[in-house]
Amino acid sequence: MKTLATPTSRDTADCGLFGPSSVTWHLHADPAMWAGGISALHLQALHPLAALGIVQNSSFETDPFGRLFGTGSFIVATTWGTRARAEQAGARVRAVHERLRIHDPRSGAVHRLDDPDLLLWVHCALVRSNLHAVQRGGLPLRAQQADDYVREQRRIAALVGLAPGDAPGSVADLEDYLAGMRPVLTASAEALDIHRFISRPPLHGPHRALRPIWSAASRLGYSLMPSWAHDLYGRPGRPATVATGLLRAARATALLVPWRTRLGFPTRDLHQAVERLGRTALPSRRRLRGRTTPTATDRSQ
Repeated sequence: MKTLATPTSRDTADCGLFGPSSVTWHLHADPAMWAGGISALHLQALHPLAALGIVQNSSFETDPFGRLFGTGSFIVATTWGTRARAEQAGARVRAVHERLRIHDPRSGAVHRLDDPDLLLWVHCALVRSNLHAVQRGGLPLRAQQADDYVREQRRIAALVGLAPGDAPGSVADLEDYLAGMRPVLTASAEALDIHRFISRPPLHGPHRALRPIWSAASRLGYSLMPSWAHDLYGRPGRPATVATGLLRAARATALLVPWRTRLGFPTRDLHQAVERLGRTALPSRRRLRGRTTPTATDRSQ
């Protein structure tokens, strides 16, 4: 049986990109992150090139959960994995993006999937969706902690090929970026196809039993988007109070599941991090509340 590392061994253990003193370490363990991931899929598709990139370069029609689980695996590896594992995950993403292209049938232009503007949109839509979901779900974050989270995510931006300073460094910067992108966004034919597919994927065989659960989760994730995104799609989300109530109920239920089960999917990077760093490295609301100031590394990002 493996023994957990003692707290005193943490000074020499590999804390990865973030470590237990970061907001990211604790926030990414929140169950509401799954709703944030689904919300991000709907939001990201509103960028015409992003939607074309998904339709032309992914297997979402045959693998309805692949993109969500792939994003989840990347988040888990880069949050709790060793620095080497995080860098390997980033290298894999960069390698895939580097070789793929987007063909715009309307203009005839060919775009790189690793175009910095497109990478920035995908990054910001995901950061906004995750942060908003956990806050709506009931995770108490001070304004400074929310800013710290956005700033910490610059490290992820660097992993996928962006210059860290090009990504927002605060919630205000993030919201300013999203507001500036609104003239670019539209519910293109591809975006509507993606939206319909996310809402009701063609589940077959034993997966058919998941259809009601997925449909409810997809509608909840859609409802967590900004109201202007609903306007672009031409379909309202659930009333804000209803969406918040459903999210908090689902989150409370998920928190009853022991952490080894709940946070062992899609990979076991957190389990391995606790083995390296000790049980005091377990994400918790209490430890997050006790984090009052950003670390020196946070301030340098």
